[in-house]
Amino acid sequence: MTQATEDRQPEVSPAEPARMGTFHAFSYRNYRLLWIGDLATAAGAWIQQTVMGWVVYDLTGSGSILGAVNLMRTIPILLFSPAAGVATDRVPRNRIIAISQFCMFVLTFLVGFDLLAGTLQIWHLFLFTFLIATAQTFNLPARQTFVFDLVPRNVIPNAVALSWFAFSLARSIGPAIGGLLILKFGPANNFFLQGVAYASVMVTILMIRTEQVQRTSNRKPFFESVREGYGFVLTEPRARLVLVMSLISPMFIIPLHGALLPIFAKQVFHEGPDVFGILVGSIGFGGLFGGLLTASLNRVDRRGMLQLVALLIFAGSEVIFSILAGTTGNIWISVPFLVIAGVAESLYTTTNTTVLQLLAPEHLRGSMASVLQLAMLIMPIGGIVAGAGADLFGAPVMGATITFIAFSIGASILILSPRMRGLRLSQLT
Repeated sequence: MTQATEDRQPEVSPAEPARMGTFHAFSYRNYRLLWIGDLATAAGAWIQQTVMGWVVYDLTGSGSILGAVNLMRTIPILLFSPAAGVATDRVPRNRIIAISQFCMFVLTFLVGFDLLAGTLQIWHLFLFTFLIATAQTFNLPARQTFVFDLVPRNVIPNAVALSWFAFSLARSIGPAIGGLLILKFGPANNFFLQGVAYASVMVTILMIRTEQVQRTSNRKPFFESVREGYGFVLTEPRARLVLVMSLISPMFIIPLHGALLPIFAKQVFHEGPDVFGILVGSIGFGGLFGGLLTASLNRVDRRGMLQLVALLIFAGSEVIFSILAGTTGNIWISVPFLVIAGVAESLYTTTNTTVLQLLAPEHLRGSMASVLQLAMLIMPIGGIVAGAGADLFGAPVMGATITFIAFSIGASILILSPRMRGLRLSQLT
């Protein structure tokens, strides 16, 4: 038996899922290395987003340019997601992750030197954003599917949940760390620290030993592979239904987080950035508990029902938050419902991702991950609609409206779709 095989062998019998602990996936050395990389990469992304926002606004004083730079992140997803999916299904995934991490390391160091030299111009930041988002577009599908090469199939739900816990932890502390690093070291040195983090992740990925996996898509032309992958999502009934479920949050719920929470902080609670940080942090705080809760639900077989219930709690909590905030103006009465929403978001998102990945054949798993990336492109549309509605009707009314739409869609699927209600993990593993 090779070392790579030993690193991913179950330490108990194949019937272990019923007895699997919350942190079971950490018993696999390769997954531990990947998880450390997940945490460092997610934290780096949140820190970078904070620092970039500061640098762009400090350089230009323009909110419009800041929004345009953030919008630039979506263009590589639109252009390169299909290619990233096919590459993930053809090329060793650790190689894609390592190369993309190296690219992010080089790019962040270049911006740091640009800042130190005093030669930074706004077009440099547009170019940097486009290039680093391109690297991330290839990095994410490879990282999400690499877990299948590292742990047995029956451990996948636990591993995916722990990876979401890493993301939630980074979301909770990343922006605050980014702000502190700006104060302590300045923006330029902040980019250097990010570069070191990206290089460290590259090293941990190169330490992972896996057996070479032969995938049938290697022998197919590029466009045929794209058509096969995306065709599977659209024609397989369960995959199509779960994909529809994945669109509800970015269209109707997440826009409240990105577009409306700053308005709640300023116009509803009459406070400043500190309260905005509390609102955002409360969702991430809930996500920490949600990630651990999801990782512990190994005995739950009815993943379709779990996802539906989580969606209803997620959307319902945001509806109640919007109503309480608008009627009382009291943050401490309202914010617990954002914590509950964060818990439910973890359950909903992790279950959705796990089911979609388990539904996909091995040679199409990367394409499935790239479809999920493309699905997130509807989030800016939801943000624009939510922001425009808030200007007309106020943030509480718009927040309650869009999240109630999400709740209604979830309730309709619960009532009308026996296929979704009956979706079981035991059918997929």
